[in-house]
Amino acid sequence: MHKCTIAITIRSFDTTGVPMVKLRESCEIGYVNSTGRRLEEGDLIEAVGIAEGVIAGTEPLSRRVMDASPRLRAISRVGTGTDTIDLAAARARGIQVYTTPEAPVEAVAEHTLALVLALSKRICPYNQEMRTGMERTVPGTLVSGKTAGIVGFGRIGSRVASMLSSLGCRVLVYDPLIRRNGVKEVAFAETLEDLAGQADIITLHATPGADGKPIFDDRIFSRCKKGILFINTARGSLVDERALASAIMNGTVTGAGLDVFSREPYSGPLLGYPQVIATPHVASNTLDTRERMEMEAVENLIRGLSGSSS
Repeated sequence: MHKCTIAITIRSFDTTGVPMVKLRESCEIGYVNSTGRRLEEGDLIEAVGIAEGVIAGTEPLSRRVMDASPRLRAISRVGTGTDTIDLAAARARGIQVYTTPEAPVEAVAEHTLALVLALSKRICPYNQEMRTGMERTVPGTLVSGKTAGIVGFGRIGSRVASMLSSLGCRVLVYDPLIRRNGVKEVAFAETLEDLAGQADIITLHATPGADGKPIFDDRIFSRCKKGILFINTARGSLVDERALASAIMNGTVTGAGLDVFSREPYSGPLLGYPQVIATPHVASNTLDTRERMEMEAVENLIRGLSGSSS
């Protein structure tokens, strides 16, 4: 029986786990990214060239990559976002694109909550000061009683809303794509500016806009209350990082928890602010979640290459 040739371009795929065993049973592995880094377009053209399917991460699967890969029939993303895949080019070539939307929900929601609590309780500064000599203590803040503004009310955003509500937060949501009928547990903001003006905590769980422009820029940060906590575990492109730095410097943002950046791996100026907790795009990277995501991606790819849509 013919085995389809596939490329694993994601930088962190467990080559010893059950998903890899299942993949080898059905496919010929033509390439595995063992570089430990996110591949760029030139690398991908070489890696994907003869592949019929790809197990992908956040690397840029552009029109040029697809043009150089005439046998490509399916892309299976380990994760939820597709903003690094040229979907129009994929449709034009009949390439199926799959994601794993269910598996990472709990892990990303927990990571978001961890960032909120770490910032509000000043966990990272206290940890550092315990080791270097504590001159004074600066009080943290309660999460209970605060207004939590959630931008994007899909699977992850709604789970974060449930978690923060259980801690005593008033939850305010902005998501123009969600029908509000029947959603009684949260309040909805009419505009992003409305949410920005009311929230003590803002956490992003939206997908990027079609134009790719940040939704949090100087104008929106200027509408925020002073002293907010700002969390982004969604996409780096949602935030103008220069505007965020300005908001930190002028006291609008007193704490930021960031798992995603405009360019990754990130080594930019936001790391110089003690008010920022940064993690390297690992919100979904728990052992159990990762295996579920990889298995879902493998099953999606095998199904896509077999011609089944169900």
